[in-house]
Amino acid sequence: MPIRRTLAVLLVLLAAVAAWLGASARDPALWQVLSAEMAPDPAGTPGGGAGDPAGGLAWRALDQRALARWSGPYWLRWRLAPTAPGEGGDVALHLALRAAAQPYWDGRALAGNGTVGRTAAEERPGRIDAVRVLPAAPAAGVHELLVHASSHGRWLPLRSADAFVEAGPVEALYAGRYRPWLIAALAAGALAAAWLYFFIAQRGRPRSPDARLLLWLGAAGLALPLVEAWRPLLGYAYPLHGVRLLALLSLHLAAAVLLPAYLARRFAVAVPRRVRVAYLAALLLAAALLPGFDTRGAAVLLLSLLASAGVLLRVEGEGDERAPILAVLAVGALALPIAGGAFLDGPYFLLLAVLMGFLLLRHAVRLRELDRHNARLRAERARLSLQLLQRGIQPHWLMNTLTSLQELIEQAPPLASRLVELLAEQFDRLRDSSGRERVRLSDELALCRNHLRIAGLALGRPIHFEVEADDTALMLPPGVLHAQVENALTHAGAAACADRPFRLRVRREGDVHVLELRSARGTANRRGQGTGTRYIEASLAAARPRGGRFAQRADGADWYGRIELPCAS
Repeated sequence: MPIRRTLAVLLVLLAAVAAWLGASARDPALWQVLSAEMAPDPAGTPGGGAGDPAGGLAWRALDQRALARWSGPYWLRWRLAPTAPGEGGDVALHLALRAAAQPYWDGRALAGNGTVGRTAAEERPGRIDAVRVLPAAPAAGVHELLVHASSHGRWLPLRSADAFVEAGPVEALYAGRYRPWLIAALAAGALAAAWLYFFIAQRGRPRSPDARLLLWLGAAGLALPLVEAWRPLLGYAYPLHGVRLLALLSLHLAAAVLLPAYLARRFAVAVPRRVRVAYLAALLLAAALLPGFDTRGAAVLLLSLLASAGVLLRVEGEGDERAPILAVLAVGALALPIAGGAFLDGPYFLLLAVLMGFLLLRHAVRLRELDRHNARLRAERARLSLQLLQRGIQPHWLMNTLTSLQELIEQAPPLASRLVELLAEQFDRLRDSSGRERVRLSDELALCRNHLRIAGLALGRPIHFEVEADDTALMLPPGVLHAQVENALTHAGAAACADRPFRLRVRREGDVHVLELRSARGTANRRGQGTGTRYIEASLAAARPRGGRFAQRADGADWYGRIELPCAS
């Protein structure tokens, strides 16, 4: 089963990435870019006529890093040629530029993108991507695109201007821009459905820390493709490009923190504090100091994949769960150095969508299994409640008590009256305890002491119950101490219990509460799996959140019982 599940997850991931890469491949019908140049414009306005608006400028090869520092006005020039001349049809032009721009195609002005200005006050920012359908089908040969631009609204310094142009038939150009996002939309839709299913499955039940982390991780996984697709699908004015880059980096950081944190919670892996601090410091340093947003995002992602894999490698067992996750993490960690920044533009959130979908659905399956388990526990709880009441009024004990009551009525009416009061109080406490899943230690002690008072009145000697406990508000399953008291009275006898009082010690050992009860051993060498012992073990097994353990043995003149209950926090 683990191998099949791993292969299924890997096949889905590889199919999604292959579809993305295939959809992103450059269409051969797009035009070829022959050259790209740039030149500053000291005058700030076109210097030539309509045929040569940028004549007389000092052109040089386009340097993306240098252009990123220019605010303008400046000029850009590209020379392009169709790859399949003579086909005819409409031709579209896509200009990507963080600037306000006025393009000219073969000396003819096209629709502007914002308003070029000598200062920020004069400039009206353009959109970061501008698509224009050329007014007539260009003839074969080399064509020239001139762009007059200014970039006064860039408040976030970037290493590269990322200015580029592409042209070609309208169908090929638009298909190349939007086709990959159909695959992204399918992945995001599948992730959204899994996240919504998991969110609905969480309704009406307390959310564990790992469930909350998974919900936030799913939210980050959904937000990432939306922010990534903001530019190609909706577009924006170029000053918002810095906002989008910061949002993407923030989402990468959030996913890098949440993914290993969830896996550590899910598989109960204890990560030392110094390791967590070092990991967070490494993420922040990578996000703040490395050059370029793609480099930062890639470093943060790689750290996240390696940290998550490190957490899973410390898990013992649960191969059915961790093997598919490790496989996806390994694919991402190996693909990232090869693809570089291109991995962040699509394959990364496809990987995250597949991984998140698997985690969400597996967690939802665990919730369903937990519901079935809880249903069994409720049935067991109802049975134990009935058994607690039945033990409280067992015929042998009740007949002995009533016989003692009859004798006291004849010999000591005040003691008989007190015994009736204690019996009424005992039945009231049993009724109250049987309706609860857990009771306070103080309530359980009151039930035991009341039982011993009744036994002491019937015996004519007091039976003491000594307690050493700092926290009597500790919660435990009802009747687990009371059953031990009954066992001691049954096996050792009331007289032996009066000679050797009950002694309870309660302490905490790490994340476990330990209750040690010593009572008279009597003449019994051992106590088998009677109804009392079975009741204690069943009650502890049904206790939440993680049950408990019970052990008992002879210890010198004592009978020693030990209960271990996991702490609630």
